[in-house]
Amino acid sequence: MSLIFSATTLERCLEKASNELKVPKECLEYTIITQKNTFFKKKVEIEISEVNEKDNLISDKELSNKEQEAHKGIKVKDGEIIIENLDYESNETAIIHPCNGIKLLINGEECISKTAVTALDNIEVEYVTKESSRKIDITTSEDKMEAYITINYFPECSFELVDKLCCRELKLETKKKKVAYPPKYTYDEILIILRENNIVYGLLNDKIKEISEKQGVDRELIAQGDKVIEDIPDTVKVFFESDKKKTLKDENAKIDYRNMYSISNISSGEVLAEKIEGVQGKDGKNIFGNEIKKKTAKKINIKIGSGCKLEENKVISTIEGRPSCKSGVYSVNKTYELKDVDIKTGNVDFIGDVEISGSIKSGTQVKAGNSVTVRKNVEEATIIASGQVSISANVLNSKISAGANDIDKKKHLEILKQYDSIIESLISYTQQIKEKNVLGNNQSDGEIIKILIESKFKSIPRLSMLIVSFEKNNSSTDNDMINFIRKKIMGLGPIKIKKYSELYELKNMLINEIEILEEEIVIPVDVYMDYAQDSTIEASGSVFITGKGQYVSKITALNNIEFTQTGAVCRGGILHAKDEIKLKTIGSIAGVLTRVEVSKKGCITADIAYQNTVFCFGEKQITLDVASKNVKAYLGKDGMIVVDKFLL
Repeated sequence: MSLIFSATTLERCLEKASNELKVPKECLEYTIITQKNTFFKKKVEIEISEVNEKDNLISDKELSNKEQEAHKGIKVKDGEIIIENLDYESNETAIIHPCNGIKLLINGEECISKTAVTALDNIEVEYVTKESSRKIDITTSEDKMEAYITINYFPECSFELVDKLCCRELKLETKKKKVAYPPKYTYDEILIILRENNIVYGLLNDKIKEISEKQGVDRELIAQGDKVIEDIPDTVKVFFESDKKKTLKDENAKIDYRNMYSISNISSGEVLAEKIEGVQGKDGKNIFGNEIKKKTAKKINIKIGSGCKLEENKVISTIEGRPSCKSGVYSVNKTYELKDVDIKTGNVDFIGDVEISGSIKSGTQVKAGNSVTVRKNVEEATIIASGQVSISANVLNSKISAGANDIDKKKHLEILKQYDSIIESLISYTQQIKEKNVLGNNQSDGEIIKILIESKFKSIPRLSMLIVSFEKNNSSTDNDMINFIRKKIMGLGPIKIKKYSELYELKNMLINEIEILEEEIVIPVDVYMDYAQDSTIEASGSVFITGKGQYVSKITALNNIEFTQTGAVCRGGILHAKDEIKLKTIGSIAGVLTRVEVSKKGCITADIAYQNTVFCFGEKQITLDVASKNVKAYLGKDGMIVVDKFLL
């Protein structure tokens, strides 16, 4: 039987025949009986003469196999995982991959990685729902003056599986089904949380309200304390040059020590100084409500001495003279000028400044309430000045003392500090002996203290005598500290001590005396000279030797000793300074004994140092055994003297 099919193209004819006959196009045998291809009309007619049944049978089977194979595997439909057409007898498998948002269970066990499944496996899905949450974090600054807030909101969300066509390897995917944010922290809730964190002061309420309306914030400032406003202290503006202000320089840019001590004179009615009132500050408060106290600045009370008056915080000169300030006391001193001091003029004792254009001759003494200036030599004479001493030439076989009263007080202060330290050690040793019962139960505290003084603290009697003598010379013999030392420390006094704790009373009195004395000590004053020989020089400040140097003199400075001229020689004698001694050349080729002393924290330097020079640091000393250059001596960290040097 033949059938005729027509269409606009051959391909469409074959498709039409294939669909009606239910036979694949490849199985059709046909003949084209008509084919028209005009501009207006296209037509093709074919005649199906025979259908290849065998091929059709095979093709149907292949098609069926292909279709069946295409529908083998695993798929997702409407949120359900379905296994299709897997042959359980041959144990056919498909691969499944888990994903986020679900809990994949295969035969009741959770699957966390790709897994092969068969038609017999039971696959279940549990959907993960993330609950909404919110988090608030309060942090504070180190100084407790600022608080910061961080808020994060995490939404609730659920998931559903995305539909997937059947395949042999299924990669599961999810999509968010529902998103819901938690409620925002309210203004009141934030305040409660701040109170729970003890943050109660300096809250920025407007800022907190603004934050409560936002969908999260990161480290926003919400509280700020009041910072301390420190007092601005009183200041004094000085209108004259002090002893050390005027510093001239020579052509080589070296300090001109000869002119360093130039001082200006002022006329009557001139302003010496003016106090500028400070400004009172304000206490602060941190975010926890704790007050922070400001440091109270000391008020300056201007004190005036002779030659001036105080008007509305201004110090005004009432005479013509030389202004000065010592221990905060402003004064104007008249200047006593003379050519020479000798037997004809007699000794000089003047309350102000003394200027001598010539020399001070043998057997005379100059005593000044302030500075002394000598343009020429000082020969076998004595100068005692409360202020600076400046000698442009030589000091020969004489005694110079600058700030004499200050030197005594400073020495006494050092003794008191040493005494205080020893008393503290005495208390500690007594306590240890009693606790360990070293001397038995028959010894009283006083007897133990007496034994320790006689055996270990042998310097106590000598220091006690020095303290009592100083107080006696200063008409201070009737005070509690001196009475205690006399009655319970000196001689057989310790036996009268019933309890060693009585020594704490002495220690407190010593501390009080030290504090008072430190306040009374005047600003250090210096001595300047060109050369010294066979003389004794003392200064409460520093000693500057600006010329050739010194020979077999005893020089004491409570600050520094410095030789300023290149090639200056220090030969023989004893030099003692608290801080630093700067030398050019010390000693001689012949090995003249020369001793230089500083405190334990001091330092000694020399361009050249010859053998037999003794360096002392406190109680320790070392003698240089070979001539050296570029010498620097000091105490090392181990407490031993270190001498850095190069051989000469």
